[in-house]
Amino acid sequence: MSVLTNRNARVTAALVGLFVAGVVLLPSSAWVVGLAVLLGLAGTALFVGERWRTAALSVAAVALAVGLLDVFAGLLAPAPVGENVVHTTDPKEWIPPEPVLGYRLLPNLSVVETARLGNETLYRVTYHSTADGTRATPPAPAGAPCYIFTGGSFMFGQGLNDDETLPAEFAGLNDDKVCTVNFSAPGYGVNHLVRTLEVGLFDRYKQTSKVAAVITWIAPSQIEWTTGDGEWLGASPRYVLEDGVPRYTGSFTGHRLTNPLAGLLHLAHTYLAFTKQIGERQRQEEQADLFVALLVRARTLVRERLGAPLYVVYSWANDPGPDQAVSKDSPLPERVLDRLRKAGIPLVSVNSLTSGHKLDELAIPREGHPTALTNRLVAAELKRRLLSER
Repeated sequence: MSVLTNRNARVTAALVGLFVAGVVLLPSSAWVVGLAVLLGLAGTALFVGERWRTAALSVAAVALAVGLLDVFAGLLAPAPVGENVVHTTDPKEWIPPEPVLGYRLLPNLSVVETARLGNETLYRVTYHSTADGTRATPPAPAGAPCYIFTGGSFMFGQGLNDDETLPAEFAGLNDDKVCTVNFSAPGYGVNHLVRTLEVGLFDRYKQTSKVAAVITWIAPSQIEWTTGDGEWLGASPRYVLEDGVPRYTGSFTGHRLTNPLAGLLHLAHTYLAFTKQIGERQRQEEQADLFVALLVRARTLVRERLGAPLYVVYSWANDPGPDQAVSKDSPLPERVLDRLRKAGIPLVSVNSLTSGHKLDELAIPREGHPTALTNRLVAAELKRRLLSER
């Protein structure tokens, strides 16, 4: 190997090393793309030989094109509610990693969370956890029927104090004569629910009282969480469909480490927004199939392990309603709801319960999570449904 080739090889290794470090350390895809452009331009000066310099210039040009595509895709995508809100907690670590669900609320903890938008404080609330690692709910008499509430930040009651969450509101409407369990955490999806049931984390509650129902709360964003499309989901349980039945395969991170292509695709989707548009329709259909199958599986497990029904509260922007025709050309979220209805899963529509109220009464302004009023309206409907069907 010639001296010049050795030099170019060392330069290549150094540039690639700097790029990898940038991917790990830099805060956004824009910074990573900018670094790629700079490293490509640096290569045109450091490499020896016209072909090497041309290749480096091509890398810089491709990186610039990718950056422009990413910016364009970002402009087309609507900014989600609460995107620029900064959340801080004291203590900082309150939902640490754990091997079964990926992460879990620490037991016997008091947490203060503050949400700010610029210089404005949107809320400052306190969360308390029980010895079981669930969010605190009102105490109940011994042997009282138990209602298990599970889900993500909506069910957890992010932005609300303990007595304003859906489980707490439900207990209050029943004069605190029922046991309510708030087994939830921000970012939990239906895959967390299924795994919780499979490993028997709810079984303890049937040992002291009858489990009357399990209630979960879903939103359209959770459909894509089934394939780990969220930076917090790496250690969370991953499922795949086999003959229409979800099968647990380990964690998303574990899959990406053993499947280099899946790992590269995840990195591309994380750092380059425009890559999500490639094959998006097929991916969304697959996510919807898995989402529905997971909820059907959860309903079966709730019946088998707890002898109880599963109720699903849903917050859907476009709710077709049970009497509206849904076709294969309808938007994906509407078709998902239609499939859940046809599967016989009891659904509770938040939209139908909150019509007539102003948006800032129902969601924390500029932050987006449900307010205590929304939880109270949902709790009243759950009480009506559950007590009438006992």
